[in-house]
Amino acid sequence: MTEYSPIRIRRPVSRAWMVTFADLLALLLAFFVLLFAMSKVETNAWKTMVDALSSRLRPLHQWIQPQVVMESTAPKPFAKRAIDLDYLAGILQAKMAGSEILGQSILHRLDDALVVSLPGHLLFLPGQARLQAGSQQVMATLGTALKLVGNNVELVGHTDASPPPSGSAFNSNWDLSLARALALARGLRAVGYTETIKVIGAADAGYDDISSKLSDAQRHILSRRVDLVIRETSAEGGANAP
Repeated sequence: MTEYSPIRIRRPVSRAWMVTFADLLALLLAFFVLLFAMSKVETNAWKTMVDALSSRLRPLHQWIQPQVVMESTAPKPFAKRAIDLDYLAGILQAKMAGSEILGQSILHRLDDALVVSLPGHLLFLPGQARLQAGSQQVMATLGTALKLVGNNVELVGHTDASPPPSGSAFNSNWDLSLARALALARGLRAVGYTETIKVIGAADAGYDDISSKLSDAQRHILSRRVDLVIRETSAEGGANAP
């Protein structure tokens, strides 16, 4: 006797339920969007939540952060650099030639500095530390030459061996030389020079360094000066003159 096994007929599975499920999800999404539109969002709480999620979901944040801090705290991204003193000497010589007072100044090169000796008798009245009227042009010329220079700058005031004349507001040559150097520093500030200026009052300490072969009158004139000393090193930058 022959046995026959029942034949199973496979019917295609209907996925019509997915249409209904998608409609349900769309209705739920619309419902929540409606609730959100009708609600009032707490901005501070929302921002706190977003920041917390961002810090958790961005694993590279801790590597990026140090670079961002360094860039935002850099004090001088375009800091000036010290330039070659021989090149600067050529610039100053050209500018000094066109000025009456600077034309009588002495420019000399040291091992690590460039010095411009400004004649004090042309910048100041005897026993005084107030710049005369014609000195504004000197300050403008020097300020223009130094404005883009990053070298360290010093102003050293000098006097002769004679004490300040009677009627002077200064009791000693130390006070007078320092006040004159300060006057020039303020003059450079007024024309836009913003780097650090070191101000020194040397009184008659350099008088003996002047050649004794010169007459006393010449030695006195040369000793009454303010030296603008430009160093090879870069300025620390930014401090205002007193």
